[in-house]
Amino acid sequence: MRLTLAADNREYPRLREFVDRACQQAGCSPGQRTRVQLVVEELFSNTVKYGRREAVPASVTVTVDFGGAHPMTFHYEDDAPKHDAFGQAETEDEFKRSVTSRRVGGLGIVLVRELGKNVSYSYSDGKNHVRFSVEIDTPLPRRPRP
Repeated sequence: MRLTLAADNREYPRLREFVDRACQQAGCSPGQRTRVQLVVEELFSNTVKYGRREAVPASVTVTVDFGGAHPMTFHYEDDAPKHDAFGQAETEDEFKRSVTSRRVGGLGIVLVRELGKNVSYSYSDGKNHVRFSVEIDTPLPRRPRP
């Protein structure tokens, strides 16, 4: 399955519908569908916010592969300026801070890392590529309370 769209807020309904169809095809539980939606929407929102080249929105392509070691593998690609948010390490102290005391940015990437499986980033052919796998019925990650 593949969807190409402009990085524009008006495209969220099409993106959600695409992810819903992919999750339905893979047999996702409602909880898993919600986690996949969160990951894909976080990636998309970053492209919408930061991916413009002057006044032109970036182009986004989402591809879903079924089968293999995982029931679904998502490949998210945009032609926004190069930005490897995954290369920025989140320290344990930063992670433990409350939302109001954290630096702006970075929390969404933590969400992507926690909810996606085998998350990877690369940049080639003028495009950012994020790949992640989905395991069906993976429980939500639990962090010990301080």
